[in-house]
Order: sequence, then structure tokens, then C-alpha cells
Amino acid sequence: DSENDDEGAKYLSIARSVWENEDGTADEEAAEATRCEMLLSVNLIRDVSYRGEKWCEITSLTHGVSPGIPIFIARKAALMAAEKYIRDIRSVFEKQRRD
Repeated sequence: DSENDDEGAKYLSIARSVWENEDGTADEEAAEATRCEMLLSVNLIRDVSYRGEKWCEITSLTHGVSPGIPIFIARKAALMAAEKYIRDIRSVFEKQRRD
């Protein structure tokens, strides 16, 4: 079990949303404008070794804005979306293992 950060592959993915007009604000009259937005997303994926087995650790951070949705609903939706995200990733690897 190595805690050495120099081992294995590491990947960092960074994304940001650009949906505003030239002035840096949303055009509220435009039909394509949304009021819910992911402003920034960062994903860190790295190889880790645990008890002699190779694993992949995924750390995902997302900052979003949803001014048209009450905070208690947005929090619940965020938790459900995070759970689905992890399930979807796991299913890809489980399918590959079966094939």
C-alpha cells in the first residue's frame, strides 16, 4: 500500500460554461438562455493502489447556479445527480468487466 503521490497516472479535466452575451450577462429575452447553469467543473482522476489492487479514484467538483429553483429542491436534485453520476461511471466499468 503506497501513499506515494508520484505513482500512477493522473488526469485533470476542467470545464467552464460560457453562455452570456458580449457584456458578460445573460440575455433574458433569448429563448436559448437558461436560468440554471454549471459555472465550473473540475474532475481529478488518478490511479491508486489499495491492498495490492489497482483502483481509480475520482474527485469531482461542480459549481452551479440555479436562481429559479428553491435551494431545498436544488440540494436534493444535486445529491440525486451526483449519485447517478457515480452509478453511471460504475456501470461502464462493470460492463467492460463482463465483456
